[in-house]
Amino acid sequence: MKLCQTTARISCHGISTLVWDEEDLVDVTSNQRIHLDGSVTQSQFGLAYEFDRAVCLRESRSFWAVAYANRGTAAALMKNGKFHRQLNRDFNHAEWFDYPVTLAPRADGRIVVIHCPRSYNTLEFEDAETGEILEVKTSEGMEFHSRLAVSPNGRFLLSAGWFWHPLCGVWLCALQESPDGMPGSNELAFSYGYEFDSAAFLDDDRLVLTTTAEGVNTGIPKTGLGSLKLGVWKISETKWISTADLAEPSGLIMPWQDWVISFYGHPKAIELTTGAVVHRWDQVNSGRQVGAIDLGDPSPPLVALDPRGGRFAVSGPDGITVVTLSSTA
Repeated sequence: MKLCQTTARISCHGISTLVWDEEDLVDVTSNQRIHLDGSVTQSQFGLAYEFDRAVCLRESRSFWAVAYANRGTAAALMKNGKFHRQLNRDFNHAEWFDYPVTLAPRADGRIVVIHCPRSYNTLEFEDAETGEILEVKTSEGMEFHSRLAVSPNGRFLLSAGWFWHPLCGVWLCALQESPDGMPGSNELAFSYGYEFDSAAFLDDDRLVLTTTAEGVNTGIPKTGLGSLKLGVWKISETKWISTADLAEPSGLIMPWQDWVISFYGHPKAIELTTGAVVHRWDQVNSGRQVGAIDLGDPSPPLVALDPRGGRFAVSGPDGITVVTLSSTA
């Protein structure tokens, strides 16, 4: 397969968050919509707080979003462009690491907010509409939860967080009892060997994980990787199906088809099986964050990922760069 791409730039300034909602980019804090034809709607309101990141979920006619202060404790839950209620996370070392929060649909039709409102090591599953706590989960497999994500089919939850004193790891758990995809266990920790930089779902049964050059221990367990590695883990078979060397840290990642987009320094497309860089967007600055803690210098701009649509957007001083991916045989 050959990777193809198109790049467009949209003039837009003054936004504080950036997410995808179907064919639009949205600033959750103002409900301002940035259309891909370059037109931009007017801001509808202000939340009177310096939120700088957001996550969202479109489910039928409802558009849910959480705007949050990435290195703070405050967040705002939004529904269909309107403030729904305030959220908070545990204050313990909150200024050190990325805010743990995501949204997910349940089989019963409810939308849940998954976050850590009372303790950094305890996930709470909260009904978005009512605030009812549906489930509480604590595990030895992860201490400081961060960078939460749910698989496309809603069966698995991923946490790319860290342990004291700081060691970045990854933890996977099933959101359904004894799923076929994780035989013998509903949890899996990827926390030893070399520190993990980033993790994301490639699809319902595969994870993409990357490591830094920082070693944790001399022995590398089955779920670990060596220095500066890119690995694809198959959940149903509990094993690595490919590993490759990286030339530098990956930073934030977006897996897509046979590649993963790495956002360390500048966006680049890396072949999953070989680690080879097949395309670079050197004109786009995407920061130098590594792991859940190190924001890098410069710190990352706003980035909106759409792995299902094969798109990403990166904010900059001159507006927003939108990249659309495609592939040919």
